[in-house]
Amino acid sequence: MTIANPNWNAQTWLNHGGELLESDPRLAHRLLGQGLKQSPEEAIGWFNLGIGLHQRREIEAAVRAYQHCLTLPHDKETDIAARNNLCQDLLLLDRWEEGWQLYGDRFKRKPGNQPFFLEAFGPSYRGLPPIHKPLLLMSEQGLGDTLQFARYALVLQQQGHDVTLLSQPSLVPLLKEQAGLSQVVDQLDLEQEQKRQPLWMAQMDLAPQIGCSRSNVPLSAGYIKIDPKRCELWKDRIRRCPQRRLIALHWQGNPHHEQSLYSRGRSMRFEHLLGLKNLDNVEFVSIQKGAGSEQLKRDQGLTFIEGQDVVSASMDFQDTAAVIAQCDLVITSDSSVVHLSGAMGIPSWLALRWIPEWRWGLEGNRTPWYKSLQLFRQPCDGDWESVVQDMRREILANQKAHLF
Repeated sequence: MTIANPNWNAQTWLNHGGELLESDPRLAHRLLGQGLKQSPEEAIGWFNLGIGLHQRREIEAAVRAYQHCLTLPHDKETDIAARNNLCQDLLLLDRWEEGWQLYGDRFKRKPGNQPFFLEAFGPSYRGLPPIHKPLLLMSEQGLGDTLQFARYALVLQQQGHDVTLLSQPSLVPLLKEQAGLSQVVDQLDLEQEQKRQPLWMAQMDLAPQIGCSRSNVPLSAGYIKIDPKRCELWKDRIRRCPQRRLIALHWQGNPHHEQSLYSRGRSMRFEHLLGLKNLDNVEFVSIQKGAGSEQLKRDQGLTFIEGQDVVSASMDFQDTAAVIAQCDLVITSDSSVVHLSGAMGIPSWLALRWIPEWRWGLEGNRTPWYKSLQLFRQPCDGDWESVVQDMRREILANQKAHLF
């Protein structure tokens, strides 16, 4: 435990405050504030103050701290980190125009495939691409990002553009066969592509060029349709009870995407979902795959479908989508599953941590990204029990009103 000493110099206050950002953001804020009183020109102190304010959900104040940090002398590492956090907080506050302007700097922190594209095709295109030029889109970050922003490739394709999306391999069949993107690949024939001389853009950069705003999100009713034959196959495999409503459960996203203070805590544990046990005329199917699937316990009061073993054995996104298509409701943490079910137009409930990722905003139970999605927010940091109880009450209310 840190015990503050009034005789500390500015650097000591700032160092101790920085050390406490993850474990005790409230105390970190106090210590950082004291250090900045003595040495207000310390850019790293203002950067850390921004993190502490973000952790306390004081997002407007965090924005001001990052902005002030960037006006002071600072090194390249601080510049990259401050701009990254600032753009996410601007987007979280629904200040999308300002946030998107800074979002292009994200590759300075995590280059991903950008160096390859720069070497092969030159600088990325800025603006709305002309219809007569082939456009190559580089997917980035997680599977959920690719699913969410695939809508913009579809918009351009519908307008007559020649669009190719370089996607993660696991999504290629789904996006090609069920979303209808005619050109989705998991690797490029570089010689052939260079002959075409395409323009290229990072996939998420396309959104602001098309005019992304809360009042202008295309295809929010859904854009992924499932093959009827695959649906029939999985209808036979899962063997749901026709007298019961079927709810799909997903609780753990990719743990590698929860390493930073801005993304940690997005997932819950399976045990939190036990707050849904003993509901009448309801059965469940786990669509958790990989990390987190070991938490599943089928003897804790939740009734699971007969075909759960078959569902758990499949790692194919198209199969998961076909299972989701059988469900009356999907309950999920913030992961690729919410983007899959939302893009399918399936009623879905998203469990959100107290300080959510930027795309969900700070307030409200609806989102412009998916019309079928309802948001359930933690009332305080880490309180998944309240989220699940809110969901339980909503299910009971819908049953009483014969809506579920």
